[in-house]
Amino acid sequence: MVKYIRVSIGTAAVLGLIKMKMLAEPTVAYLMTYYPGKCFGNCSFCTQARTSKTSSEYLSRIVWPRYPFTKVLTSLEGSNAFKRICIQTLIYPNYVDETIDIVRQLKLRVDLPISVSIHPRNINDLIKLKEIGVERVGIGVDAVTKQLFNQIKASFSWEKTLKLIDEAIKIFGRGKVSVHLIYGLGERDVEFINFMLKMHSKSIRIGLFTFTPMEGTELAHVKPPKQSKYRVIQLAHYLITHHNVSMENFQFDENGNLIKIIFPKSLILKIIESGEPFVTKGCPDCNRPFYNEPPRGPLYNYPTIKMARADLQVIRKQLKDYIS
Repeated sequence: MVKYIRVSIGTAAVLGLIKMKMLAEPTVAYLMTYYPGKCFGNCSFCTQARTSKTSSEYLSRIVWPRYPFTKVLTSLEGSNAFKRICIQTLIYPNYVDETIDIVRQLKLRVDLPISVSIHPRNINDLIKLKEIGVERVGIGVDAVTKQLFNQIKASFSWEKTLKLIDEAIKIFGRGKVSVHLIYGLGERDVEFINFMLKMHSKSIRIGLFTFTPMEGTELAHVKPPKQSKYRVIQLAHYLITHHNVSMENFQFDENGNLIKIIFPKSLILKIIESGEPFVTKGCPDCNRPFYNEPPRGPLYNYPTIKMARADLQVIRKQLKDYIS
């Protein structure tokens, strides 16, 4: 059995493994495979990348302490605080086998749906995960164009990644596959929205992130996107997933920047007032508290609807120029 596993610090606090005050508690138990070194992948933005100089305890902004897996299993077994378990996987020798072992042990002790975020090597990896009881799989595309993907995720193949996403749909079923997308890596808005539309057409759920520069990574010097730009992407994502809009509902300038959303104004104002578009998007029940930003703000993804609604005055100002 796997000896150690990493646990997001928020998850560890909820489980009583560490004492910490939190502005928002995670609704999902976030776990990460443990390897005494860096991931064999080398994504330019990632703290776990092979050439990253960031501590291995970090994934994005979050600290993931190492614990004995048996201790985490016991803590999860005695907890009713979570709605799902999400396993983040690094790439290293036997990472798929170790992930399967983790899932197997969890299934024996904890009655929660399990998501696995993974770069599968092949179709067989996906089949094994499905057979062991993984409910849904998430694949990190991150960059929405082939050119950016090749620059930022040189360890992987754009074509193979997209093919494996299609295979994952066949194996897990429509609506049971997620992709992770990062806004602010250098893409144009028109490219980002077009990719979201393509994913939605396949019933693929989108885990939406904003680029977060992390010290020690290759992209540490790159600025994050403006909050107002991310807000309108969040709104576009919501309209795509809940109102089946098309490219015709979005107006872009000559540089591919989104300048206007063409949608009934009274309805879009109600959608904004709900706060829903600005809450963390990922697997069902995922809220990823402060993954993209410090708790003091400014917040890009809100972990609770209450926090989103508390900022509506600012959000309205950020979006007013985009509404027709």
